[in-house]
Amino acid sequence: MNFKMLSSSTIQNASPGSLCDVFNLYQTKPDNRGRTSWTKELPENLVEPAEGAESSSYAIIVRNIKCYDGRKSLTIHSIVLQSEPLKKFLTPVMAGYPGLTMSLDRIEFSKPFKPFVHRWENFTAARESEQDATTKAHVDLLYGLLESELHDTISRKSDLISNGVVTHALLWTLFQPGDIVFSVLDNRPRAFICGTGDMDSRTGTFELNGKYIDFDGDKFGFSTYEFQLEAFEGTCPITDLSVAPLAYHKNRDAIEKELLLRGSLWESLRGYHYKQYDGVGKGYLFGREVKLNITSRIVIDTAAYITFNPNEEFHLSNTIAGELSEVQRMIATPMLRGYALKDKKWLEFFVDNVTDITWNAQAFQSLVLPDNQQHLKKLILAVAKSKSNGLEVFDDVVQGKGRGVIMLLRGPPGVGKTLTAEGVAEVMKVPLYVLSAADLGTSPSRVEERLKDVLSIVPKWGAVLLLDEADVFMEARNSTDLARNELQGILFLTSNRAENMDPAFESRIHVSICYPELTETTRRQIWMQFLAAPNVGKFSNEQLDEIAKLELNGRQIKNVLRTAHLLAQEENTSVSYEDVQTILSLRSV
Repeated sequence: MNFKMLSSSTIQNASPGSLCDVFNLYQTKPDNRGRTSWTKELPENLVEPAEGAESSSYAIIVRNIKCYDGRKSLTIHSIVLQSEPLKKFLTPVMAGYPGLTMSLDRIEFSKPFKPFVHRWENFTAARESEQDATTKAHVDLLYGLLESELHDTISRKSDLISNGVVTHALLWTLFQPGDIVFSVLDNRPRAFICGTGDMDSRTGTFELNGKYIDFDGDKFGFSTYEFQLEAFEGTCPITDLSVAPLAYHKNRDAIEKELLLRGSLWESLRGYHYKQYDGVGKGYLFGREVKLNITSRIVIDTAAYITFNPNEEFHLSNTIAGELSEVQRMIATPMLRGYALKDKKWLEFFVDNVTDITWNAQAFQSLVLPDNQQHLKKLILAVAKSKSNGLEVFDDVVQGKGRGVIMLLRGPPGVGKTLTAEGVAEVMKVPLYVLSAADLGTSPSRVEERLKDVLSIVPKWGAVLLLDEADVFMEARNSTDLARNELQGILFLTSNRAENMDPAFESRIHVSICYPELTETTRRQIWMQFLAAPNVGKFSNEQLDEIAKLELNGRQIKNVLRTAHLLAQEENTSVSYEDVQTILSLRSV
């Protein structure tokens, strides 16, 4: 099936790839092991395979096989390009197409010739503008081969797209590697750079991979998402596909703008940030995704997330130095990684649910202490701020032990110990990392490991550390767990008794404060503070006096009013004295 006859001398004297002609080879019948080879003779007259010295002079080698569709006897199986002008011509046409290296001596394309189907417009436009006669002749030769072979596929593709639909068999023609594709994942718009797509011959599922931008705590880079499009009958609107080229979306401009804004916000939140989060968080348990409703202050810190989740696979390719491009911002993941302080979990967060923190400037001032202990507030803040400002007021003689401030808060439950630590963190506008004995476990090695982890992350975040109900760790047999871990930053210890404190550990405490039981006067102050909240009706002085007599601590008062709020919401009214009495009566049942 050569296009023209060439003399043997012309062939013998030709340099590799210089002959503007094709050299046809034909597939032989499979042998008893199912193996086939290629021959230059038609299958009816089989001779030994020949793809060597003779064929190397031709611009293109065409391998043909029998065709059984009734319209033609042979069809092209694959082609091999050997022409240097042709390879040079195709280099810009196929630029960026995955799996192609145009500098090779022989470049093979197999049916259905996806690169040419995807870049057909580029190919034909470049062919029309080619000026070099030799190159034009070689390109025309290739065009003549491919046009007859791909005519039906390209025409069918054009017809389908003009009607906004596609068939399952021709899905591959829709997805050109390098294009931007659009999908909705987790109810959020997502964009990806289209990769390669193939039909699974076993299931009929079309499998497509898309690349997106992620962050590993140090650099940006590409990660891959795998799409699967199940088989369907007939045609399907392109926009109804679970993933489709963004170019076909009717709201393309609006989507691009939204993705760009989100990507810019996501990029700005790389590194460490202290934020508020309200929405769904994603975690992983035994390799399975778990979704949680989160309303919490969070610390965004991908590097720490990866450190404390070593079993989670995380790998980026082609890392990016510097700022992202607009396209890269569009294809950025919407996920941030960090720690939910309230839930005490390392999670992934959606960037659109992250907001700035509304600071409670009155948190520390709302701490109720007896009149003769009001000066303690100033003392606590002064000590905390001295550390925050880098003033080593409590520098130890021993190297490495003077970079932390330890404050012990003693007293019965509900008198303001935890509120003190919360208030200090709020005034300083830093995270409060709360750790209880239950969080640390009971195994000595586990306690030591957990403490080491926490004490390494707290200074990085500039956080205040609250070790709640720390009595067990201050006793002689356990205090070494804290003592031998170097502390950098501010540590609050709360204790209900602190009776058997190790003297060696006690010597490391900079400030020790004892909170007395609440009196009727201090309880009245606490009630008044909580009743000043929105959606609370006015209480008379007599009513305040009455509830202040009840021996409740601060935490119990807070819980009573929280439950009363739920009761008032059900009735669509403000919290009343009657609501409070109803809840109090239930407590005594």
